[in-house]
Amino acid sequence: MTVKLRSGDLRKCTLFHVKTSKLKKMDKNSTLTGKLIMTLAIFTLLSSFSANAGTGKPKAPTFKFNNPILVSGIAGQIGAKYFFKNVYNNKDAVIRIENIVGGAVLKDMDNTTTGYPDAWQPTVGGPGAFGTFYIKWDVEFDSAGVPYVFSLIDLSAADVDGDNVRVRELSGIVGSNINYSLPDSTIPSLLTLSSIKNIDNPWGTDDDDSVFMALGPVANRAGIDTLALDVRVDYSFANRSSFQIYTGAQVDNNGNTGGIATDRFHSIYFGDLTGRYSVLAVKCQNFNAMWKNDAVNLNWTMCSDVTNSHFEIERSFDQTNFSTTGIVLGSQSVKNGAYQFAFTDKGKEIFNHNIIYYRLKQVDNKGHYNYSVVITVRISNNNNQKIAVQVMPNPYMDKLNVNFESQTGGKAEIRMISASGTVAKILAANINKGLNNLQLQDLSNQLPGMYVINIVVNGQSIGSQKIVKN
Repeated sequence: MTVKLRSGDLRKCTLFHVKTSKLKKMDKNSTLTGKLIMTLAIFTLLSSFSANAGTGKPKAPTFKFNNPILVSGIAGQIGAKYFFKNVYNNKDAVIRIENIVGGAVLKDMDNTTTGYPDAWQPTVGGPGAFGTFYIKWDVEFDSAGVPYVFSLIDLSAADVDGDNVRVRELSGIVGSNINYSLPDSTIPSLLTLSSIKNIDNPWGTDDDDSVFMALGPVANRAGIDTLALDVRVDYSFANRSSFQIYTGAQVDNNGNTGGIATDRFHSIYFGDLTGRYSVLAVKCQNFNAMWKNDAVNLNWTMCSDVTNSHFEIERSFDQTNFSTTGIVLGSQSVKNGAYQFAFTDKGKEIFNHNIIYYRLKQVDNKGHYNYSVVITVRISNNNNQKIAVQVMPNPYMDKLNVNFESQTGGKAEIRMISASGTVAKILAANINKGLNNLQLQDLSNQLPGMYVINIVVNGQSIGSQKIVKN
């Protein structure tokens, strides 16, 4: 797969042909003049090292970042040092702000309200203008104050995405000896990968003059979406006690109007995240929601619940901040070998919103947990009209059933939109008042990845739902 640089700020680049079956090293001689535009959101171990776990090759440790302490300098300013105690086996981490460019502002050194508790999760804001901004960090590991060299460190940048308007995150890391890969060669990546010359080394601590960068799309992924493999890049490097990374964003002047929301949340995870925080197994899992009898009825299935402890049903009204609205301990029935689960949300709060988002948090017997995809229920109270949307199965293979309820009949369009924003399929039909069912067929040749089903009735969009193609 060829990944081309699309940033207007970057004028020269080296194209990379990336295959996830083999790790590639950056070409130290490839250069790029222009602004450094970087952001970082990190999380999942390189698949090639997982595959080699039983071959005697070293396995990267899993770090835990919690409770940073400012030990020197002014908070949020160049030179500020933050101390993370015991990130791994009595080894500590010190993270220093090496540089601030383009009006970047540190809003939070470690945001633990969302994302993943073991990750380092800084929030970086910008000036609210077109251009690029970033914070460059120097990450050091030590043991009792003495630099400690790890034989292998793995990083993954997940959800390197945008705001659906004009903001694009980037992930940047210093070093020509950094291995990188994309998580799934069958899913087209939306990232633009490039190698540039390191011209940003005010402290003289960088040991290399190359920077690897991944520029995300404008398209947004809700929360920290583990299914969004098209906006993730993985890194790995050996025998290091320190390295430099970047967090920030680029704001495109692409003609879109409205305010510029530049605060970007980054989830920087060190180690094997796949086993703990991967999405629910998609081979046997369907997750659907339907508005009925003044309540949201949720149902889902899975192949086995032997190791399952419980499900937490999480609800959001803004697609960002989720809270637990219920817990399901076990399946209600078994059908065709699949365990059936259900939950009804009758909370009074749902009547105050037109759109509600749900996801599942599956917790196993060891306390590890996974998140499902996020699904949407749209409720329109205009003229006492209530419309609910249900698209299933999710994930799908070759066809989709689209169910929705309408107070009036008329003309409807079912639009399938890809992650890049192109319309992949349209189905037009006449609908009746009440419950309607339309089917999208012949989808087996579509590329795997994320899509959005948008339902338009009489020229008005009434709802949408994110789906996944296996």
